[in-house]
Parts: sequence; C-alpha cells; structure tokens
Amino acid sequence: MKLKPGQFYGKTSQSLSTGGFCFTEKAYSSSSRLPSHSHELSHFCFVLAGHYNERISARRFERSPAALVFYPPDVVHAEEHFTDGRHFLVEIDALGLERVIEYGARFDAPAMLGQDSSMWLAARMYREFNDRDAFSPLALESISTELLIAASRQRSISSETKPPRWLGMVKEFLHENSAEPPGLNELAAAVGIHPTHLARVFRRFEKCTAGDYIRRVRIEKAQRRMISTDLPLVEIALETGFADQTHFTRSFKRVAGITPGEFREVFKGR
Repeated sequence: MKLKPGQFYGKTSQSLSTGGFCFTEKAYSSSSRLPSHSHELSHFCFVLAGHYNERISARRFERSPAALVFYPPDVVHAEEHFTDGRHFLVEIDALGLERVIEYGARFDAPAMLGQDSSMWLAARMYREFNDRDAFSPLALESISTELLIAASRQRSISSETKPPRWLGMVKEFLHENSAEPPGLNELAAAVGIHPTHLARVFRRFEKCTAGDYIRRVRIEKAQRRMISTDLPLVEIALETGFADQTHFTRSFKRVAGITPGEFREVFKGR
C-alpha cells in the first residue's frame, strides 16, 4: 500500500503545512501494528515517545525515543508498537527535495541521523512546531532544509566502502566497557590490529575517535535514563561515568547539540 501525501497511520495530535513541508504529530497505541506500506513523498520520523520494531526489507530495527530517521519516497516498511508512542513526522514535497538535489544531494535509501547536530535541529524544530508564532513557518522550512542536507551527508558516508568486520567487534567492546574504557593499545590488542591502523580506520568510518565514541555511548545511556526515570541529572551523570554534572552537561551538549535539561523538556515535557 502506498500512502498519498499527508497520509500517515496513527492519531493526529496537531499538524501544519508550509512551503512544501507538512509537519504532523501522531500518537500510537501499544497495540498498533502498521502493515507494510510506503509513502509517495519523502519524510522524517522523529520518535518522541514509545518503543517499537520496524521492518525495512528483510532488516529489523528497534526504535526508541530520540531516534531520527529519513525515508526517501517508496521505501516499504512496517511497524509493531510495544508501548504507547508519539512521532513527529515531517513530509517533504518534490519541490522541497529538489532544493537540495540541485546541489548533488542523494536520497536513495533510509538514513539514521542523530549523531551530529541533527538531534539539536530536530529538537529545535519540534519546539518551534509547538510554540508557533508568525515567523515559525519560515523557521520550520529552514530547519527542515538543514535536516535534508544532514540526511544526504549521512547517506554519502554510509555508501563508502564497507567497514572491516573487526570494527564491529571494536564498537561492541567499547559498549561493553564504557564505564572503564580501554586504552587504544588494549583495544587494538583485543582485535589483533595495530593501534595506528585501528585509529585511522575507526575515524574514517565513524567520523570520530574511539574516545569520542565512548562519550557518545555514555550520552546514549544517559538519554535512556532521562526518558525512563525522574532521577536528578547529577545522579544520571555519575551513573553513566561522568565526573560531575558540569562535565556531563558539557559533554552532552557537544554530542547532542542541546543540554540535558532541554533534552528532558522535549521528551518528557508533554
């Protein structure tokens, strides 16, 4: 089934159309099962609440709050929701897409965003959507265009030569040891790779150092705790390996583009 422009499953909370973009907040019940379908237009999905599985082709993905995904037109996918949820959906018409395609942007596969300024842009866009004034339509168009550029860049990165198998082992090792991260030499020895080669390949495919990656892992754990609990930020900071709340706030903003307080406002404020 192909959904026409403006059509999405779920219950609409609020919506706005402007300048070739359609912004919609949808609610889903814990029993929602969205059948295989595609969309005539491209769109972003910013998960505000809820946990669900998504199937794209033969692959399955677990989606949770703060996930940000771009879908080109005609991507077939299905969803199975396990909890009540809310999505902020941004649909882009052909004209809006052409604005960035003219500069060489490519949109031929879904792209997962959020590891750069995209999180800040999506959160800012959602706040603008909720607290609208006379200038909001222009602001929303501008932010959406920036997100399209980010999606194109992410697609460009993912289309490079496939990373070596050992890189996945390195990342898994870092996840398992994020509380007490290993040094570069220890990390290289664990996968039988020279430290210099590991550092060069890691940066090429992850666009950051192993130290930066550890910081991101800790921030992701903190995000989950901020969404699922009401613990004070200082407790979450210490629990996820930061020296204090100041260190946590500085690192969080560096990775997510917004402060922990702003993050909590977006995902727990409504």
